[in-house]
Amino acid sequence: MKVKRIFAPDMRQAMRRVRDEIGADAVIISNHRVAGGVEVVAAKEEDYEMAQAELKRSQKKTRPTPVPSVSNQDDALAAELRRAKMRIAEARRKAEQPQPEVSQVVNRQIDTEEDEDLRFILQSLKTRQEEQARKEQDIEPFIPDDLWSEQPRHKPREEADDLVKTMQQEIHQLRKLMEKQLHQPSYQPSLPASPQSSYTSYSPIQQRLGDLGLSTGLIRQLTASLESELSEEAAWKNVLARFADSLPVVGEEYIARGGMIAFVGATGVGKTTTIGKLAARYVLQYGSSSLALVTTDCYRIAAHEQLKTFGRILDVPVRVVDENHNLDEVLLSLRGKRLVLIDTAGMNAGDPEGIQQKQMLASVSVRLKKLLVLSCSSQRQLIEKAWSNYQELDLSACVLTKLDESGSLGDALTLAIEKRLPVAYITDGQKIPDDLIVAQRQDLVSRAVMAAQSSSATDSDYDDTNPMFRAG
Repeated sequence: MKVKRIFAPDMRQAMRRVRDEIGADAVIISNHRVAGGVEVVAAKEEDYEMAQAELKRSQKKTRPTPVPSVSNQDDALAAELRRAKMRIAEARRKAEQPQPEVSQVVNRQIDTEEDEDLRFILQSLKTRQEEQARKEQDIEPFIPDDLWSEQPRHKPREEADDLVKTMQQEIHQLRKLMEKQLHQPSYQPSLPASPQSSYTSYSPIQQRLGDLGLSTGLIRQLTASLESELSEEAAWKNVLARFADSLPVVGEEYIARGGMIAFVGATGVGKTTTIGKLAARYVLQYGSSSLALVTTDCYRIAAHEQLKTFGRILDVPVRVVDENHNLDEVLLSLRGKRLVLIDTAGMNAGDPEGIQQKQMLASVSVRLKKLLVLSCSSQRQLIEKAWSNYQELDLSACVLTKLDESGSLGDALTLAIEKRLPVAYITDGQKIPDDLIVAQRQDLVSRAVMAAQSSSATDSDYDDTNPMFRAG
């Protein structure tokens, strides 16, 4: 007989290993506690049956087999049924109890009584299966005629069959219960609730913040330590004030400081248009003589033509970085300019061209400021990806574009707060240079609330409960 010895921290894991390594028809031969867990000896059912049959044959050769009377058989079956029912009830009671902690599961020892119960149940199951197979073959144990005459049957054969079937059904239910427990996922202790995660009194406030598009972590931060006696509107004003205070902004005209400023970001976020607006604003205030424009985008066909058009209109020189003129040389030639605005190619920072461009921006010898341009109409994943692509460039601030095309400012503002990236400008249209505003905290919060309200109103217009869209 092929026997396998299995070690496990507890009986549940041991039974699972028995099922995986031997099969569902495995028979448990023995189990007992050992240091650090439990040891189970198991074998395949067919091997076990062959071994048992061989043992019985050898026993028959050595001594005669006593023949139990029908009455004793019935009494034994009844007693075994009662014991099986008691163990089924005990197993169900244990199954309904809460699972122990993980630390207790690892160190828990198997009780001797549980070992005996498991052994008895499995052995009883095997015995019942053998009896059922013998009955299906219509083979009855040999009983001498004189025993039939001396021991009258106290129960008819049909009643005994019903009793055996009942026991088999209940043992089958117990086996299902054990298999269900074995397939349950390992217990994971629940983490204690954070003191900032239970604000049931302010769930409407959290919902309203969620409508703004803010992240869950930022919502918890803003709703932390709210006074319970505040009304909903008072609490809402309090939260909006906290929201405004947490927003990092430059708060002044960034280009008024001068210097060399590079605008980085994904394709189509509005880098070139933003540079055109800033250049026009600077020329209106300070003239065109101290301004220059630079583009590093030589990858797209005629990519620098738009910037050259701005240069011709504003009477501002435009320099192109290419294989003959690297960025460091171009910037050194423009050191006499008070303000230099640099347009970069919008591409994936993980591509070879993107990596080369980042290296070029990081390796210049002059002091270079970098502004990350983010489109508010982009999804949160794209905004976070843009940050992760360019954060190694030591970003100075950001510009939020396309507010007029966005239904929510929450994703961009969440990034600015969580990454502590100041907002320098916001753009809300295509007009040059009008649709460009210096970022202010209260204005950003107001725009976020208005965008959420506008989006909510748009959604309600298409609601099937709207009378305009009702059938008939």
